[in-house]
Amino acid sequence: MNIHEQFKGGFTRGSGICTEEILHDDRVMGEHKLQFLMYDANLYPCPNLSTWKPKVKQEVINFVKERVSKFNADVWVDDVQIKTYEAEK
Repeated sequence: MNIHEQFKGGFTRGSGICTEEILHDDRVMGEHKLQFLMYDANLYPCPNLSTWKPKVKQEVINFVKERVSKFNADVWVDDVQIKTYEAEK
């Protein structure tokens, strides 16, 4: 199973009307790159993560980082890179 198949369903953060869906962007299929896009509870695109208030933005970054910690890849949420691929030595 490749890295993209592992994250096909994305993640859900929060509950009820405060739910955020963090979904894998299947248009980006690089071997060492994961791209996620954020949507609200109604699957309406959220503003780019870079525009969020610092505290909430960091909460999202930490949430996604926990879920991708085992994978060596560039990881993006909207327009914010939250993890960098480290070439094997």
